[in-house]
Amino acid sequence: MGHLLEVKDVTKIYEGGVLANHNVNFTVDEGEIHALVGENGAGKSTLMKMLYGLEDVTSGHIYLNGEELKLSSSKEAIEHGIGMVHQHFMLVDSLTGAENMMLGLEKTSFIINRRKDIEITNEVAQKYNFEIDASRRVRDMSVGMKQKLEILKILYRSAKLIILDEPTAVLTPQETEELFERLMELKKRGMTIIFISHKLNEVKRISDRITVLKGGVTKGTYLTKDVSEEDISNLMVGREISFEYDKEEVKPGEEVLRVENLKYVDKFKIPKLSGVSFKVSRGEIVGVAGVEGNGQSEMISIITGNMAAIDGKVFLNGKDITRESINNIRKQGMSHVPEDRMLDGCAPEMSVQENLTVSNIDSFANKTGMIQKSKIKEFCKNQIVEFNVKTKDENQSIGSLSGGNIQKVIVAREFKANSDLLVLNQPTRGVDVGAISFIHSKILEMRSDNKAILLVSADLNELISLSDRIIVMHKGKIAGILNNSPKVTEQELGLYMLGLKKQEGLG
Repeated sequence: MGHLLEVKDVTKIYEGGVLANHNVNFTVDEGEIHALVGENGAGKSTLMKMLYGLEDVTSGHIYLNGEELKLSSSKEAIEHGIGMVHQHFMLVDSLTGAENMMLGLEKTSFIINRRKDIEITNEVAQKYNFEIDASRRVRDMSVGMKQKLEILKILYRSAKLIILDEPTAVLTPQETEELFERLMELKKRGMTIIFISHKLNEVKRISDRITVLKGGVTKGTYLTKDVSEEDISNLMVGREISFEYDKEEVKPGEEVLRVENLKYVDKFKIPKLSGVSFKVSRGEIVGVAGVEGNGQSEMISIITGNMAAIDGKVFLNGKDITRESINNIRKQGMSHVPEDRMLDGCAPEMSVQENLTVSNIDSFANKTGMIQKSKIKEFCKNQIVEFNVKTKDENQSIGSLSGGNIQKVIVAREFKANSDLLVLNQPTRGVDVGAISFIHSKILEMRSDNKAILLVSADLNELISLSDRIIVMHKGKIAGILNNSPKVTEQELGLYMLGLKKQEGLG
């Protein structure tokens, strides 16, 4: 078994002198599952983009089967047998599985044979033991099925090396198990897989070897069986990380958020919320679990004023805010860390300072209404230190930071707004273990400060570690409201999420 891929002294410097990777060295052997781990800003994504032809190499060499690889596009990467499944799927929602499968392939005929395309897609799925419905539109597929389709697209294009970026971020434990079974089968067929993940328990389970990146530099490659989760964590962040928290016993105070009978139908006339009701009180964390696409996003959008319900009401501190503007809702005492940090959480071209202060600029005015620049600067410098944001200074454009550091800026802004209710949607998605631990400690700090917290997360371990109660959503309804003391298991949550269990009498 030889090296399929060899990365030698690879350096990437972006415009403006930002160093993303420095003399990175590692090898990937044929037929292995090779995990790549590291903190946010460690250079994992940049490295993978270079392997997939999306970024140029500043210096150094990449070899595939002993031949130097010089890629200028993902199309060229695919031609060399390299495929990548991105964290955010690259599928066309309105097309079927078969249509997505064939997208971009050169056709010898102008006539599209849909039946033949479905047949081919089903044959490929059968070959690799992947269960998908080729005739179903992508928008009607589960997240797990979409992911399988992405992998099949790559396999159909004859990929021998597959890069998976955070592949389990939005899967239930049951779907993760199934994915791992399929990956082991692909490995037996001689496929080589690079597995990028922040979940160290999964990395331990699925990989043969692990390469650790820290600050754009390789800290080494290790046989997975020779290192513990603690060892990996130490190499990544320089200290041991634990997600077992000693929480004070919950003593919920007065009700802060009340949601009554929320209903919503999307533009395709598909019901996304069908009578959702619950409440969140001061001093408690209410978690929301559910497979992506089961109404959580719509529910949060309605609560935060980003979308209008067709029926139902939302109350904040007893006041009806159902039809209020986002600005008014914030003034009433709600903070929001959104699911998509780039689209809704920040203005990428603006500075860290502007992003930290944009929603509470009034608090920096003196009695005459003049904005005090020195006060803003001091506040921003303090937040950068307190939230450990890796940036040159407060004037650096936020879009040039790594995903995890952008997330820390957004969390800092929302947590410092002194709101009664914090609505947190995937607050640690794509964030490394060190930053996750830090954000968790801040969330628990807010709970101790008697804030009400609504936490939506695809990471079930996160929900179980932090929540006092967990709402489970399935097909736009609440399938269960589970008291998290004693702690529920990921498997039990998975059963509710998949609709295999349901509590009676819930909306």
